[in-house]
Amino acid sequence: MKNLLSYIFLSFIFCNVSFAERVTLGFTGDSCESFNDGKNKFGKEFDDMFESEMIGFLTGYNMYVAEMDGNTKRMKILDHNSMDYAYSNITEYCRKNNEDYVFFGLIDYYNSLPN
Repeated sequence: MKNLLSYIFLSFIFCNVSFAERVTLGFTGDSCESFNDGKNKFGKEFDDMFESEMIGFLTGYNMYVAEMDGNTKRMKILDHNSMDYAYSNITEYCRKNNEDYVFFGLIDYYNSLPN
């Protein structure tokens, strides 16, 4: 747990130094390579933390769609699949697309959900 907190602290410091290069905060804005490294290094603690981040990202993206449209017609049903399924989806995305970014995988997953 101490290692995870240290990693998070260092990540926040890194975010402040290179904020112009990041489009989101946390692991959702990282490369899949960083995601895979964090997952391998921290295991279950990483999984639990990222699930919360993933829920926040998907919820925020869903609200953005409604705000831009001015209605809720295109909003997605976020609990269509389990969170375990959604997490395994992004894990597989990053395994296959190591050079890509996590948020692209989350947007792909979002677009696969029903309205």
